[in-house]
Amino acid sequence: MLRRTGVLIGFALVLLLVNPAHAQGPVPQHSDPHWQVSYWNNMALSGVPVIQETVAHLNWDWGYGSPHASVSVDRFSARWKRYIDLPAGTYRFTATSDDGIRVYVDDRLIIDQWNDHPARTYTSDVSLQAGHHLIVVEYYENKGHAVAKVSWAPVSVGPDKWRGEYFDNRWLSGSPALVRGGPHIDFDWRHGSPAAGIPGDGFSVRWRRTVHLENGWYRFTSISDDGVRIYVDSRLIIDQWHDHATQIHTGNVSLEAGDHLIVVEYYENRGLAVARFSWAPSIGPNRWQSEYFDNRWLSGSPALVRADASIDFNWGYGSPGTGIPSDGFSVRWTRTVHFESGLYRFTATTDDGVRLWVNGHALIDAWNDQSFKPHLGAIHVAGDVPIVMEYYENGGVAAARLTWARVDADPPPPSPNVVIVDDADVGFVQGGSTTAWRTASEGYNGGLTWTRNNDRLRPNYNWARWYPDLKPGRHEVFVYIPKHYSTTSSARYWVAHRDGFTLCRVSQAANGGRWVSLGTYRFRGTGNDYVSLTDVTYEPYLSRLLAFDAVKWMPR
Repeated sequence: MLRRTGVLIGFALVLLLVNPAHAQGPVPQHSDPHWQVSYWNNMALSGVPVIQETVAHLNWDWGYGSPHASVSVDRFSARWKRYIDLPAGTYRFTATSDDGIRVYVDDRLIIDQWNDHPARTYTSDVSLQAGHHLIVVEYYENKGHAVAKVSWAPVSVGPDKWRGEYFDNRWLSGSPALVRGGPHIDFDWRHGSPAAGIPGDGFSVRWRRTVHLENGWYRFTSISDDGVRIYVDSRLIIDQWHDHATQIHTGNVSLEAGDHLIVVEYYENRGLAVARFSWAPSIGPNRWQSEYFDNRWLSGSPALVRADASIDFNWGYGSPGTGIPSDGFSVRWTRTVHFESGLYRFTATTDDGVRLWVNGHALIDAWNDQSFKPHLGAIHVAGDVPIVMEYYENGGVAAARLTWARVDADPPPPSPNVVIVDDADVGFVQGGSTTAWRTASEGYNGGLTWTRNNDRLRPNYNWARWYPDLKPGRHEVFVYIPKHYSTTSSARYWVAHRDGFTLCRVSQAANGGRWVSLGTYRFRGTGNDYVSLTDVTYEPYLSRLLAFDAVKWMPR
């Protein structure tokens, strides 16, 4: 037995001497000056390596050749390992390869380009704590040129840039997975990710920057989907830390001349990911803060900032002001207005595109070329309410107008001439995916129909129409919004009347338990009169609930 044990021990020693271990070994006291590399004569890093060696760098361009006499010219793979000792900070890792390459830092995959491609360079910024870090690089060559290069360097964020800390969770917790700088917070990642190592959903970001401002009032504006918080000198001025569709929020603050620390915190839960932030000197009360841009996309710094007493412009074929072209410009108007509690109908009439936010809710969205036409939206508001209207002009006539008026939140008791069509009545017609429709025992007359939203027009989308039995004449149209199953901010009602079709965008989330007026129209008194609603809200897919309840036509 002892003799057999001795033979086994001896055999193991021979293996250790002939075939070095694949592991990196003990962590060195300082940065390891060498890479430990293994090569395979296949593209899958599989089996026993044909050769293992120590190399001083990872900066290879083998052309049409091979890294070693024992390694094939084509269809080979390699794995390099090395410990490096770094001070705390953010580092940019750069990889150039032909073909596939993967880079890991402490077992975290930071560059993943495991595919055939000509020589290309990829980067990833990683925040690291002080100490040793294991770098692993995997590579394969299919055919043609063979290139593999990896390097890293500290990333510095200049004083005139935002320092962005990106976290792979929604709570800004732990160490950031990525730190990088940038001149603006102006991102629309759609359904994608901000960078490698950050998930497409369930991430958060904290941006910091110190800016010098002159004495005066400033308006800070955020556009986000989902949550956002804005701090100025540790004072919270915008607090919308909850899931929501794309919303715009503003905060006004008086600042003394000097340096001020601005912190923007943001999280994305699921669906679309949007984060935009800006500020501008604020105009006094009862006037619109007007920012005019010399492009159609509200991008960059405004070419003109001024105070407008109202939004009631018809520029014809001319320009709004000095430095603004006659065609291809855009405007953002911002103002806080005090409202008595009640239901208000907003009307934006423009040529061309318009978007309107009231109290953060996207009330009107007609961001397309169009002739001079009105768009309506109704919302219940109270107190000081921020209003933001965005407009662009493409070509031809330029005009923009905004008005609002209070409407009865609760119409007078029904008269014999009032017509109500409930979702349980014969005048209610629905279509689309039968499995997507749901009902609930609440709402008008104790019942309602509901479904989840679509982010765009898809095959078999859900729709419904309410057909009334009307006498010809003028009627005001109301829709009933129940308290529950109504979380969308963008229900798009179409009213078919004698003079055509009118789109009314209603925030169901802001009007639960109310009748909402869609306006007064002339009706034909035929089967061509109706109100329609679809499940298309352009909010994140299946993230909102739409209620299909009752519609009322009241003679006027």
